[in-house]
Amino acid sequence: MINAKRRAEIEKIVRGMHHEIVQSAKLKYSCGLPPYPQLFSPDIAIEKYGYTYEIRETMPGALSGGQFRTAGMIDTEQCVVMVASDMKFETQRFTAAHELAHLVLHESLPGMRQHRDRPVTGEHLGHRDPIEEEADYFAAIWLAPGPTVEHYFKKRFTNAPLVLNELTAFHVAGYKGVADLMASKPGSLVFAIAVARATKFSGRTFDSLASFFGLSPTAMGIRLRELGLVSY
Repeated sequence: MINAKRRAEIEKIVRGMHHEIVQSAKLKYSCGLPPYPQLFSPDIAIEKYGYTYEIRETMPGALSGGQFRTAGMIDTEQCVVMVASDMKFETQRFTAAHELAHLVLHESLPGMRQHRDRPVTGEHLGHRDPIEEEADYFAAIWLAPGPTVEHYFKKRFTNAPLVLNELTAFHVAGYKGVADLMASKPGSLVFAIAVARATKFSGRTFDSLASFFGLSPTAMGIRLRELGLVSY
């Protein structure tokens, strides 16, 4: 697991990069900024970093023997980042942010010359090689920065944290989903995922947080729990 000091270092790096993007966008968009998830699209950041970003139908071969499917790849000699086209949008997006993380945090490491990655979605954080864990964490906070998530969470659900009870379960999941949510264990992601994919609450309708931030419901649920926005 990444220790607290390293997490803080990565968060500081992401905040600095986000700040530069926002300041630049203020000069470009005089009538108002696009939503932050659009501004923080990883492919744009990769190109600003000086690399070409390509969506590939066919990826360069996996490690010798074809040990795993190549979903994302960095070639630091050719200055190109490649992401496979045959993945869901949210997987492409998280994989691209993961590769951006490698550029920012690990570009000088020997293994980055032609570095390949499996598909990554942000759903299995932890218990990986430390370099990959750092890239996963960077990607999660790049795509769903805490203050931004909290802002859009409160626009949808008003209160933070949103506490699970029969009333919130009904508003999040409807009558048929109440029993399952109320039966879920406090340590599980069931409620967080339900909130991440919810498209209505207390008479309001909206894009789900997962859809808005371009993450899978599970990855978005993990982020909501990390930020303390949902509670049992």
